[in-house]
Amino acid sequence: MMFTHSFLSCPRSTITKALYLFSALVVGAVLKGVEPTEVASPSDFMPRIKDETQMWWAEGFPGHTPRAPWLRVVQTGTYVMALNTETLRIPHFGAVSGLNDDWRALPAAELALTMTVDGTVYRCTAGGAWSRYTGPHLIESGRFFQRGDVTDLEFKADDGTRLNVEARFETAAWADRLAMTLAARPGERSIASGEASFGRVRGGFGLDGTNHLEIAHRPELDPEQFTLELWAFVPPDYQASERVSPWLVCKNRNEVVDGNFGIYLAKDGPQARINIGGGSANAVTLKPTNKRALSMNAWNHLAISYDGDVLRLYLNGAWAGETKIGKQRVPGCDGLAIGRRQDGSGDGYHFRGVVDEIRLYDRSLTLEELRLRWNKPEAERPELEPVGEWTFNPSGTASMTRLREEWKSADMQIEFASPKGKLQQRSDLPNGSAWHEVSLAFDPRSLLADKESPVVVAASEFGAGKERPVDFDATLGWHRVNLDGIEPIAPPGGKNPSNDAIERVTLKLSNSTESAQIARLMFEKSARGIHQRIGTPITGVSAVIRDKDGNPTGIPVQLSKNWHNEPEGGVYAGQWFHGISQLRLPPKAEIELELVLAYGHWGGVAAASHSQLCLIGWGSNQLWDQSAMGAWGESICYEPDQAQANCAITDVRPAMVRAMGEGKPWGWTSNVGGGDFFRFFDPSGGRVFPRAVRTTYHKHGPCLTEVTYAGHIGPGLTQSTTVSLARTDDIVRGVYRLRLDVTTATDFSRFVLFQIGADTYNSTTERKMALGNETGMIKEWNTQWGGDSYRTAPMECSGRIPWISLHEGVERDNADGGAIANRGIVIRSWKARLGGKDAAPWIAERGLTRHRQETSTLDLVPPPGVTRLEPGDFVEATIEHVIMPQFAKDYYGPNEALRTALTKDENTWHMIHREAAGNARRVEMKAGSLQRTFPAITIRAVEDAAEFTLTGGLGYVSVTFEGLSRPDGFTLLIDDQALNQAVHGKDFWQTDYDAASGTWTRTYNVPVDDAETHVLRLTK
Repeated sequence: MMFTHSFLSCPRSTITKALYLFSALVVGAVLKGVEPTEVASPSDFMPRIKDETQMWWAEGFPGHTPRAPWLRVVQTGTYVMALNTETLRIPHFGAVSGLNDDWRALPAAELALTMTVDGTVYRCTAGGAWSRYTGPHLIESGRFFQRGDVTDLEFKADDGTRLNVEARFETAAWADRLAMTLAARPGERSIASGEASFGRVRGGFGLDGTNHLEIAHRPELDPEQFTLELWAFVPPDYQASERVSPWLVCKNRNEVVDGNFGIYLAKDGPQARINIGGGSANAVTLKPTNKRALSMNAWNHLAISYDGDVLRLYLNGAWAGETKIGKQRVPGCDGLAIGRRQDGSGDGYHFRGVVDEIRLYDRSLTLEELRLRWNKPEAERPELEPVGEWTFNPSGTASMTRLREEWKSADMQIEFASPKGKLQQRSDLPNGSAWHEVSLAFDPRSLLADKESPVVVAASEFGAGKERPVDFDATLGWHRVNLDGIEPIAPPGGKNPSNDAIERVTLKLSNSTESAQIARLMFEKSARGIHQRIGTPITGVSAVIRDKDGNPTGIPVQLSKNWHNEPEGGVYAGQWFHGISQLRLPPKAEIELELVLAYGHWGGVAAASHSQLCLIGWGSNQLWDQSAMGAWGESICYEPDQAQANCAITDVRPAMVRAMGEGKPWGWTSNVGGGDFFRFFDPSGGRVFPRAVRTTYHKHGPCLTEVTYAGHIGPGLTQSTTVSLARTDDIVRGVYRLRLDVTTATDFSRFVLFQIGADTYNSTTERKMALGNETGMIKEWNTQWGGDSYRTAPMECSGRIPWISLHEGVERDNADGGAIANRGIVIRSWKARLGGKDAAPWIAERGLTRHRQETSTLDLVPPPGVTRLEPGDFVEATIEHVIMPQFAKDYYGPNEALRTALTKDENTWHMIHREAAGNARRVEMKAGSLQRTFPAITIRAVEDAAEFTLTGGLGYVSVTFEGLSRPDGFTLLIDDQALNQAVHGKDFWQTDYDAASGTWTRTYNVPVDDAETHVLRLTK
């Protein structure tokens, strides 16, 4: 066997040196002691079409349509599994031969999850209902791997008794492998009311949301100066009422009463409250200034103090904020309530949780004194001398965690059966708070249990050679490569941290068997492993697999990540990055590769990336994709199932402008988001949501991203949108290629083909809009916000390059201090038939009122009078979504042409016109064939060569060459000069593989901020 030199680290063998020099394409390796007998192409290592996977809701996200089934479908190139997340039944399961096969024709399979506790058998009867945190979760989703779970499983005995257990069911799907896992632990006990509860030191006082602890007024409990401190165990459902937040402790009725003081648990954190005396005008609220949050499902130490001048708040042994009042406090004469507002009126403002070790002092304690109580609450502190002290059951149970059920014996079992056979596995379930699992891992086509992988994977830090931990996970089927602790490599002559810093890991994979094997890899980073501190690095990680000579191979790396920390996220909460990939290893092969992690830059220019962002620990828990320019925050986010915002485009943020908060560079910028594709309303005005939306990841970056969201609207419309973001140095440009096809006559009351700002999500307001084309502005008008109605009649978009500007954006009242941006669209191509007739693009402004905020959207609509789509109607368009800095002073990026233009035309329509006309790319072919000009100038090479002239372009223009016979060995010449943007060596282009044709593509980003004509030529 012979292998590609770019992929192989060859051990010594009978292969001769001459064979190494035989070709740049292939060299010899490695059947030890056996002469090579055949030649393998580099494509032998690449993924196949059948290696792709997808996961989607069969009828769209069921939360939008009450009658839609909670049917989640996983389809790969070899099998399908449809799981009802409500019933945990599998109505369709079996082998297929591709992603487009009809999965509904497949038979059902049987899934049985059982638990036996203290001799009683309990069977899983339902999955948890979907809510912000519970029910069906999407954990990881991408090209190779789909992972989801269902939480809050219900187990019942034959007599209907429900088992108190915390359990979830997880599926992990590769193209040819499926794992099912039942994870469980004893359920948490309800918090006992009153002194029957557990406590921090001994027993505590339990508050169930209806009771409270009332302490009668005594003069010594209302000193002019005071400190009040206590311990509180705060569960996630601490808020007993949906309408109001609770008081943890409250003296003297409520906040408008003289002498009132206490601690209020607002949604954004604990607050200290005091009424210094003199009615509501003297009520003071102190919010934490250092953003310290309560720990959920844990004990928190809280304290407030007033020294006659300053009100202070403390949380968990640290200062949390203060405000100067400078007045003598007027004491009150009402009681002290623990667990609710003291007046008890209305909803009562009840707290649900546990309190313990409550102390009241007649002076303001220092932080050092409070830390003594925080460090060792069990210790006696006579020197502190409280005037009020409340402890509880001395023989009660102290626990740092919520108490769980205790069982004498317990086990759990998972059983799966299909027409191919039956698999089952059983495991004991000990007491305690740790999760325990029982799993099945098998080939869905044969139902044969998966075996230990024969592939050996080793990893080490590039240069230093320090070995990285690698372990094989038999359930998930991957080799987990731990990347924590790798030091970034600074650019030559530079220092870390830096946007140009990267991380490099050498990988060595071997297959000692006589048959080809699939190596599944997961590159993992946790919060402590992200050393790069420029910007917000996890938002923009790009992962590239290169050969041992530094050439990108085209082996894709699926990007999944999370940075949310809500405790409801459970085992998946917290900051983590997973780069997931797979490749094929021929028999007896040893291969050396390199993984490169790029953050802000790739080849010295802001990298582009497209990742799936896990929302566990945030809420909603469905598919959310996040594309980033650089590593300084999200650039454009997409939610295909529209579970949260009811639109496809959610958060959108400009790049390289003044960040939120302190306004430092390389930070998270303000949100100017909202948008949608094919927003459809039936004749009665009801929204018809997209259904069966499948996501296909073509390119993850770092030079160009490409992802397609495709599905249906109602019974007669199919739609798809392919979104892209490119590496560049000036602005965020989302490029969307839209396609709509109509098969059944369909009436509508409103149909928005594309929308900037969405009906249900619009994060900015602009005072003006303008319509124009390549020649300039046609019409400018003052926007009319609000009203939920169209503010202008439809206007036809004429000319060769129509554009629309939304400018003079204004900050909202709750502005975060960052620079906002203006928005615009440029219609780069358009072809449509609507209502049975050829149709030009039309636009209209629509006023919007959302959450008491008035604004406007820009809608791309059918021609006037069209209210019915006919069979054969279609739309095919390419639209550029432009995020334009408002002011020159806000932009700190390196593009001087943009800075000059902003200085002259900031905050006007001229900037969108500049984008429309200046970034019009005129291409004249000399060799090869032109496929498209957006998002990249895409050329199909002929015999690995292409040549063309380019006129126009702004920033960095992406150029992609298709149909290449190999992944390496090419040079791009611009006006006879080789393009070389390398910082760390061969780190400025992107290689992708087309499994259908067995060829490669190569993408470059070419700086062309001028009006000159350039000759570009790809050569070997």
